[in-house]
Amino acid sequence: MLINSKRTGLHSIQQVDITQSTTLSAKEKEALAFLIPLSQDYPGIENWFIRKVVPGLRDGTRLLLRIERENVLVGIGIGKYDHTERKICTVRISPQYAGRGLGLRIFDNLLRWLDTDQPHLTVTDHRLPIFERIFNYYGFNLTSHQKGLYVPNASELSYNETASNPDLSDTGENFFYERRKIKTLSHTGLFKRQT
Repeated sequence: MLINSKRTGLHSIQQVDITQSTTLSAKEKEALAFLIPLSQDYPGIENWFIRKVVPGLRDGTRLLLRIERENVLVGIGIGKYDHTERKICTVRISPQYAGRGLGLRIFDNLLRWLDTDQPHLTVTDHRLPIFERIFNYYGFNLTSHQKGLYVPNASELSYNETASNPDLSDTGENFFYERRKIKTLSHTGLFKRQT
């Protein structure tokens, strides 16, 4: 299932009680509940999701890709596509489903939605071994690193920064119109443009 969304800022340390949030749909609450235990190295991911991802889902600048097995959420990918960047924001797979190709499936679908083979993305240095094979497979290029961006004393490695930030200002309203034409193809995680 695909749901649209947007990310423009850093995580906040502030905790958010998702059970008290009336602005989230049931699918968004489920996605956030799935993300939290798999994202201990990103403090404030709840706040980022509610304040950045959800509004982006609503305005079409974010994509929430859900992978389910037997009606159970087992993987999530979040992409950002706006006039400033094309970015893979997060990919998480349930540990029970790791090593089964779901991460590659999520990357493939996010790359199609982002319409680029060189999206911006970041990963904490200690998580790089989890993603290194995928990054090598796609030919992603390490472009910078920043110490303490999300986690104190950890380096956040950035990939494809210049390749993923083309000047999209010429696209104007047509850009947003086209991005909203994405629609779900059942539970497969694939999408097509409406005609």
